[in-house]
Amino acid sequence: MRVIGTPDSALVAADLLGSGHRLVGLSADRLGRHGIVRRQGLILVSAVITIMASACSTTTNSVATGGTTWSAPVRVESNGSSSLYGVSCPTAVSCIAVDENGSALFWHDRMWSSSEPVGAGGTLTSISCPSTSFCVTVSAGGTAVKYDGHSWSSAAPVGPAATYKVSCPTITFCAAVGASGTSGAPNTVATFNGDTWSSQLASGAGGLKDRFLDVSCATPEFCVAVNLDGKTLVWDSQAWSNVPGGGPQGMISVSCPSTTVCLAITNSGAYAVFDGRSWSASADIPNFATAFAYSVSCASTVRCTALGLGGMAVSWQQGRWSAPVRVFPGTFSATVALSCVAPDICTAINSKGESARN
Repeated sequence: MRVIGTPDSALVAADLLGSGHRLVGLSADRLGRHGIVRRQGLILVSAVITIMASACSTTTNSVATGGTTWSAPVRVESNGSSSLYGVSCPTAVSCIAVDENGSALFWHDRMWSSSEPVGAGGTLTSISCPSTSFCVTVSAGGTAVKYDGHSWSSAAPVGPAATYKVSCPTITFCAAVGASGTSGAPNTVATFNGDTWSSQLASGAGGLKDRFLDVSCATPEFCVAVNLDGKTLVWDSQAWSNVPGGGPQGMISVSCPSTTVCLAITNSGAYAVFDGRSWSASADIPNFATAFAYSVSCASTVRCTALGLGGMAVSWQQGRWSAPVRVFPGTFSATVALSCVAPDICTAINSKGESARN
């Protein structure tokens, strides 16, 4: 999830502080083709992050030994002018990233393709690919398109203009949540059966923190959506329901590798684990409070990686966190996204048009 007034806003990070995965099998001509992009305005959620002022929390967890080595960041967008907002990697050797201009870029054979427009009609805010022949990406304009390994479908309506996140555990099911940039406006929650979208509006409390910022599905029968107020929605194949008691405040990203393990991170650098019924007590990620945690991806029930707007990443392995390592140097990014297909095989992107892998 992000917050943006315009795609160029350097303050997007401060607005909200909220993976993708995947790619597809593509041909050499597809990799070499240059797409034509058109700059578009972006309507995204604006959130107050005064909570970040309390980001200096006390370390309560032991730090795992070792760490993860990341490649040097590379500029993905050839002209260097387009922000990347989502990435999804269905295999260790294939990924797709999406950008503010409504275009997709493919990673294959250790290189990124040129950008190509997907026809969604706006800035692409998230993408999910359960296989190399099926991806769904959603736009800030409230539309979605799917990829079949060769071409993109026509745009289909999902909901009103918002910042959307999407998660597709299979080629026949996806869930999406949309957070409006208008205070007090309802959230959009939607599901996709492979052909059509079914959407509904979920009323919030009217504050800046009650928008659903992320969703993750382990199966078509189990999805979890989270927001900064600690509210949690669970999909059970029929309907969305509230989790009694909710989770920790500040939940900005969640990843569910199974129906009994979901790990969420908060924008103050803490985390909690959901067992399908309730959340564990939150605990601080050691030395990560000032990294402004923003995206998490779990490759298994015992291995997750979290990435912050400050460019630092940490790995969670069987309940212990590694020391933070730097992925992106320089100033804070407006947004970052992460996709881990296996332990120590992750792809990260940021709003500066950069990508790194471990």
